[in-house]
Amino acid sequence: MNKEQSIWNGYPVHGDVETLDLIAEETGMVNLDNEDIIRVLSDGGENYVTTGVSANISDAFSEAVDNLPCKIDKVNKMLVSFRCGIKPPAVKDLTAITASLSDAGSDLEFAWSLTSDESLGEAYKIVIVASVKKA
Repeated sequence: MNKEQSIWNGYPVHGDVETLDLIAEETGMVNLDNEDIIRVLSDGGENYVTTGVSANISDAFSEAVDNLPCKIDKVNKMLVSFRCGIKPPAVKDLTAITASLSDAGSDLEFAWSLTSDESLGEAYKIVIVASVKKA
C-alpha cells in the first residue's frame, strides 16, 4: 500500500492518483466518471487508492481489499474498477464480489466499472477508491 499522500482535484488521496484519471477517462462496458470519483473523495474520510492483480478476478479483488489500511466495514464509500485483459470475467464472479460488498455493511455505498485492458494478458486488475471513516 502506497502510504504517500497526493492531491487529486483538490482532494488528498493515499495511493496512485494517476489511476483516478484513467478510471475517469476509460470507456468500457460499465463506466465511472469524475463525478463518481469526487462523490467518494468528498465524503470526509481518509481517501485511498489500492490495486490488486491476479489471473483470478476474486484474488485480484482480495488483494486490493487487503491493501486498504482497514477492514472493509470501516469504508464509507467505494468505487471498484474491474479491468480485464483478454479474458472477460465470469458474471458469477462479478456477482459474488458485488454481493460481498453488499454484505460488508449496510452503510457502504459502492459503484463499479468494467473495462478491457489487453495489456493485462490473461490477468485482471482491480482498482479500489475508498473513503475510510476517520477514527
